[in-house]
This record gives sequence, C-alpha cells and structure tokens, in this order.
Amino acid sequence: METKQLVFIVLTMGIIPSTVWLGITYKWAERGLVAGAFLSTSYLIDINFVSMEMYRGDTRGFEFGFTDWMIISLFLVMLISPRWRRRKITLLPPNSGLAITYFLVALLSALVSYVQVYAGFGLVKIFRGMVVFLVAYNYLNEEEDLRFLITILGSIIVLEFVFVVEQRLTGLYRATGTTPHSNTLAGYLNMINMVFFALLLGDKSRQRMYWVLLAMGSLMVLATFSRGAIVAMLAGYSLVIILSYKDKINARKSRLLLLLAIISVPVFAKVGPALVERFLYAPEESGEGRHLANIAAISMANDHVLGVGLNNYSHVINETEYTRFIDDPVDRGIVHNIYLLHASEMGWGGLLVYVLLMGNFVRLGYRSVGKSENEFIGSVAVGITSAIVVLCLQGSLEWFFRQTYITIEFYMLAGFLVALPKVNLAVRRRYLAECYMRQLLWKQKENPAYQS
Repeated sequence: METKQLVFIVLTMGIIPSTVWLGITYKWAERGLVAGAFLSTSYLIDINFVSMEMYRGDTRGFEFGFTDWMIISLFLVMLISPRWRRRKITLLPPNSGLAITYFLVALLSALVSYVQVYAGFGLVKIFRGMVVFLVAYNYLNEEEDLRFLITILGSIIVLEFVFVVEQRLTGLYRATGTTPHSNTLAGYLNMINMVFFALLLGDKSRQRMYWVLLAMGSLMVLATFSRGAIVAMLAGYSLVIILSYKDKINARKSRLLLLLAIISVPVFAKVGPALVERFLYAPEESGEGRHLANIAAISMANDHVLGVGLNNYSHVINETEYTRFIDDPVDRGIVHNIYLLHASEMGWGGLLVYVLLMGNFVRLGYRSVGKSENEFIGSVAVGITSAIVVLCLQGSLEWFFRQTYITIEFYMLAGFLVALPKVNLAVRRRYLAECYMRQLLWKQKENPAYQS
C-alpha cells in the first residue's frame, strides 16, 4: 500500500468521528456537513485503491474520497443526533427496489466478468451512488431544507464558472471546469441548468439569482463546445417549458420566455460561428470509431447472457478476439452509448433493468409535477425530472451515467426528487396548522371566554 493511501486511511479514522461529533453537537456543523457532502460532488477529491490509471474503462480503482467522508458523517449524524429523533430514517426510499436490482445484476455480471477487479471498481462506484441517494432522500424533509440544497446547487454553478472563466482566459479552447473532460462538465451542468430554468419560470422568490445562475450555466455548456450536450440542453429547456405549462399556465411565464428569446439572439450571434464550425468540421473518424464500437458492443451482448462484466468493455475490446471490430487501438476505449455499454457489460437483461430504473425515476418525477400548490416545490420537480430525461437523451451519444461525477450527481438529484412528496406534505401540514391557529385566535378574539 502506498504512503498516500495509508495517510488517507489515517485521516478517515480521524475525520469521520470528528465531523460526526461536531454535527451532533452544533446545528451549524450539521449544515456544514450537508454543504460539504453535496457541494463536493462537483469537485471530487478521491483516492484510488488498487489504482490502474492506464486502464481505459469508466473506473480505474476503488474510489473513495472527501464526498464519502461527508456523506458517511452526515448519515451518522442523522442516525444519532437528538435533532433527528422526530424524523424517520428510511432505508428503502422510493424506487429502491429497482436500484437494488440494478446493483444485483451488476454484481452477477461481475462474477462472470473477464477481469473481476475491474468489475469491482464499478460496483464500488454504484454502491457509493446508492449511499448518496439514501442520504439525499432522508435529509430532505422541509421546504427550508430544499431551499438550502438549491443554494448549494447554485454554489456549484458559481464554482464551475470561476474555473471555466480562468481556463478560457488562459487559452483553453474547450473548458473542463473541475471535471476531467469538457463533455463531463457539460453533462454535469446540463442537469443543474434544468433545475434553475424551471425555478426561473415557476418561482418568484429569487428571480435575480435564477437569472444569473441560468446564464452562467448555459454559457459554460456552450464553452465546452460539446455538440451532444448543447443539443441536449436545448431539448431539455424545451421539456422544462412543456412541464412548466403543465404545472401552471400564466402570462408571466410567457413574458419570461419572450424575454429569454430576445436575450438569446446576441448570445448566439456571438458564439454561433464557433458552434457551427464545431458541428460542421468535427473529424469524420470520430463518428466512424463510435459506429464500430457500437457494433462491437452489440456483439458482446449477443455472445454473453450476463455481458462481459461491469467495467470490462475496454479490456475485452483491447485484449480479446473482439479487437477484430476496431483496427485502430486509439478507438478501443469505451463505447459512447450508455445503453450499448450496459448491454455489452451486463447483458440485454441488464440494459432492461437500467432503462426501467431511469424510466421509473422519470415517472415518479412526472407524478410530482403539478401536485404541489407550492410553486417552489413544483418547479424543482419540473427541473429534476427534466434533468433525468436530459441525461437519458445524452446517453445515446455518451456514457455519462457511468462517469463518476455524473453518477454521484444523478443519485443525489434522484434522492431529492423522490423526497419532494415529503416536503410537499410538510408544507401542507404547516399551512393547515397555521389556518387552525388563526381560526383559534379569531374565536378567542370574538369570545374571550372560549377555550379550545
């Protein structure tokens, strides 16, 4: 074991107990844990155990890092702290059945994989995401919690914007932000952008903040020059508009959309030529390589009932008879299609489970749209539901779901999404309680002798 790994283990043994004690003792420290847990999803400080950096799969080691410290500490605080005694901790949030099934199918594929340690890397990543999902769902109970989480998402946008501006000023053509690749940054931001666009249309409380954050997020996606992400962003914004009108139709939204259209004209006039050049003159070899990788993935899925093994596509395409599909070793990385990646590594059955998992999250989100009388909660439902649809759309062109940044982000947002009915119920109960108290005070005022 390397020195850095030993140091990390020692730090883990000290940091987690310390942060748990602070979180239990002080409410501000608990809030700090929440901010650290979810803000850190945009800037992963991880260490790899059994690191294999030269491997070209989606995961190159057993990843563990700062986010895990914060998530574990927060969960322990929620279990132990007296402040949480009145709140019920649920170990099986909505859609957990399909999430667990997805993990078990991945485990089966790992057992029959070509290289089991590679599959182990992928299993740990999925498990990390599921823990984030569990904590995100259980933390979110009140409207106050939700507003704090939205503030954290806004802080992520600002953090990325600082990095992107610095990179552009230093001459980097395709900005990467805090992520390892420009495409990853675009995919990560696209999901959060949907939330702030929905809030801009539906929530009147923080309009200036929503305008600024939406502008920052959209410009950063454009700065990545990711063709698929830009198209997905526009498609996602269209879906947000449709769902927002389903939630509530009013003239205010129409005026906002007209204003957005007017503002967008000079923006696209400025960046349009560079985007057109990017779309028209992308190398043809890139498209051909992706096509061959798709064919290879289909062949793997047809030949193996449980697939070649989670996180094993890159090994199989480089080290086995499947090399015949792709002559150029440069193109033997990973198939840029999340659906075919699942089929090749987990079999057609694994692909079906993945589609059901994602589809059910979309279904649960769609059910929340329009169910709340609270504009803020309803807008968040519209935004996160659209974000998951956008991720699914981009999946036909990229393997975003299996990139660690986006895996963790997805499970975080999914946890928030399925917790929204709890928040809506809490708001409704508080409203009814306030109505009861007003009625009681009115009766006492009319009849001082009245006793409840």
